[in-house]
This record gives sequence, C-alpha cells and structure tokens, in this order.
Amino acid sequence: MYKYRGGPRINYAKCTGCKNCYDVCPPDIFDFDKRTKQVTVSYPEECWYCGSCLYDCPAEGAIELELPLACA
Repeated sequence: MYKYRGGPRINYAKCTGCKNCYDVCPPDIFDFDKRTKQVTVSYPEECWYCGSCLYDCPAEGAIELELPLACA
C-alpha cells in the first residue's frame, strides 16, 4: 500500500482544537471530528504547501508542514 509523504502533521499534544487550520485551508484537506473536537488531515496529497494553516494556528508547534520528497 502506498503511503503519501508530505503535507501537514498535527501535534495533538499542542493542538487546542480551535479549527483555524480547518477554516483557512484553500484545498480543504482537514476534517473536524465533533465528537473528539480534533482536526485530522484527511487529504494530505492535495496540500498546496501555502502555509496558511501554520500562520493562523495560535499554538506554536501544533502543525508541522512536511515537504514531499521531490521538494526536499
């Protein structure tokens, strides 16, 4: 099974569940689970690497943007 490398990763120990990344992401790669109040990365392969999720996140270090191997 092929696993996509790259895109945002969420550090749930630092994430506050504010949904800013969910709200500002242009390609809508995030989902929000209302039951757990956590954001998940559902479509990392569609990430534009624009960094809007990083810039609007109030918790420093909660999101890490990993570039795909072809860009690294």
